[in-house]
Amino acid sequence: LPGVVAAHCDLPVIGVPLTTRSSVAGGLDALLAIAQMPPGVPVACVGVDNPRNAAVLAARILGR
Repeated sequence: LPGVVAAHCDLPVIGVPLTTRSSVAGGLDALLAIAQMPPGVPVACVGVDNPRNAAVLAARILGR
């Protein structure tokens, strides 16, 4: 999970929620698992099944 990675490093972490056969409500469970982090554990979250937006966000973080 992206939250576990974010809790143990100082670099930006981008989570991409994915749908699977066992997903609830079209990936809502994955989205909430990424978005509901405690204070001090920042995780960026993009749209469900949208790795392209994660790449765009990573490029913007890097200033490209």
